[in-house]
Amino acid sequence: MPEQPEQTTASQRTTARTTARTTASATATSSPTATASQTPWVPEPDFDAALIEEAAKKSGLVWLSPAGLSAKGDAGRSSGPQAVWHVWHDGAVTVVAGGTEQPLPLYAVPGRVVEVAMRSKDQGGRLISFLSQVELVVPGTPEWGAAAEALHAERLNLAEGDKYQQRWAAESAILRMRPLGGAVAPDGGSGAARPLPTPAATLGRMPRMIGGVPREKEKAGKAGKASKAGKKRR
Repeated sequence: MPEQPEQTTASQRTTARTTARTTASATATSSPTATASQTPWVPEPDFDAALIEEAAKKSGLVWLSPAGLSAKGDAGRSSGPQAVWHVWHDGAVTVVAGGTEQPLPLYAVPGRVVEVAMRSKDQGGRLISFLSQVELVVPGTPEWGAAAEALHAERLNLAEGDKYQQRWAAESAILRMRPLGGAVAPDGGSGAARPLPTPAATLGRMPRMIGGVPREKEKAGKAGKASKAGKKRR
């Protein structure tokens, strides 16, 4: 049976490294003039790979940008960062785009190298970034089928009975982005960008609850009870 102190030490080491990465990124964002000596960046391939996988599994969004331009690009232009939803499948960030699915920036095409930024689920800021060469998953292959099933499991708001595999094979593309080595150093920019408008949205109007109490009446009822309670105390 392994000793408890060794497990605790490993856990503390991982937490400390994650905190250091987040702090370094936040410092670089808040103070663009910070020097390398103030926020040293030491690549740790094994730790980076584990952190990338953990961050990708916890967050449904990643931000793509041309390699080396995440801080320089303008989020309102086609060359700037863009948020996309994804799943972590087979060791890669996997997305479906095109057709009636989410749009992708012009630079995110098979063969091109992009920078993938991931956020901290707890703090919301950028946690880690890595470079990847975009790969196309070929329709009709076992890899494509497995990727499509993984994406379908996380895809929201699909119409009932939607033949998504036929539709994706005909009008969309499934792309994957595996990390090329470890993380890349923060470049002083947040890389923040809102997701672009997409037809892959909520279907129709939100359902109404039958027999529920309207919010206005519920608030009025609570206010009345509070007033009566105050009078009784007097």
